[in-house]
Amino acid sequence: MVVVPPVPDDEAPEVAQTAEFVRPTPLADAMPDDQFREVVNVTRDLIDRRFQKVREMTDVNSVDVNINPFLMLAMAPAYNIFSPFEAAEYVQNSKLPHGDATAFGKFVEDRIFPIFGAKTPKEKNTSATANLWSPVDKEIEIAGVRFLLTLKAGPWTMNQDHAHNMIARFPEIRDTTGCDIVIGITYGTPGSLNNKPAMVVRGTGDYVHTLVGKELWEFVTGVRDAHKWVFRAIRQAQKEFAQAHGGKTFFEHVVEARLQLAESFRQAFNLIGAEDDMWERIFNGSF
Repeated sequence: MVVVPPVPDDEAPEVAQTAEFVRPTPLADAMPDDQFREVVNVTRDLIDRRFQKVREMTDVNSVDVNINPFLMLAMAPAYNIFSPFEAAEYVQNSKLPHGDATAFGKFVEDRIFPIFGAKTPKEKNTSATANLWSPVDKEIEIAGVRFLLTLKAGPWTMNQDHAHNMIARFPEIRDTTGCDIVIGITYGTPGSLNNKPAMVVRGTGDYVHTLVGKELWEFVTGVRDAHKWVFRAIRQAQKEFAQAHGGKTFFEHVVEARLQLAESFRQAFNLIGAEDDMWERIFNGSF
C-alpha cells in the first residue's frame, strides 16, 4: 500500500512547470505547414465522426437513444420537456456532449500528439511490463532524449487512484529507463489544477514534471503558443466541414436531426394531436 502525506489544495499550482524548463531544445515560433494541415485533417475527422453520431440519433429505437421515462418525467419542469421536440432535444443533449467529452482525451492522445512524434511505448504492449507501465500513455523523443507521458484531459481529471497508481509504478519505471516522466493536462491553467500531481511529485521525485494546458502543447509540439495554432486548425476544420455540407453549420444539422427524432417520438408513442397526454403516453409506451 502506498502511503503519501496529503498535499493541501493550495500547493497544487506550485507543482506546474513550463515547457521551456522541461524541453531540451528551444521552441519554434511557428508550426510547420504540414503539421498544421495534419491537425486540420484529424480535427475534421473528429467533427465528421461526431456528425455521423448525430445522424444516427433520429429514431427512438436507435441504440444511441436512451429514454429514461422516470428521470425525463421528473426533470421535465427543469428542462421544459413538454413536447416531442423538447424531448428530442433533451435526449440529444444527454448523449452528444458526453460523447464529445469522452472522445476528446483519446483524440488528443491518439490523433494530434502523434503528429508531433508521440507514440505508445513498446513496454505497454509487452505482457511482462504492461501492468507496470499502466499509468504511462505515450512517449516522445526530443533531441535524442526520451520522455514518458501520462496524459489527462482536464485539471480535475486526475483522481486519487490515478495518483497512487503513478506513485507505486513511476520509481521502477524511472529505475529501468532513466526517463523523466511528464504528467500532461491538455487544458486548463496551473491555478485550476487539483492537488493530485503534487501528490505524485511528493511521492516520487523531481524526475516527474507537470505541464498544464499551454505548457503541455508547447512541450509536445515544440512550438511557442501551440494552442493558438491548434485553435486556428479547429476553425479551419469547421470551415471545411460547412463547405462540404452546403454551407450549413454543425448545429443546423443537429436541429435537423432533432426534428427527425421529434417526429419519431410522435410516431412511436402516438403523440400526433395528443401532446397534452405526452408524458403518460411516453411513460406507458416505455414498458
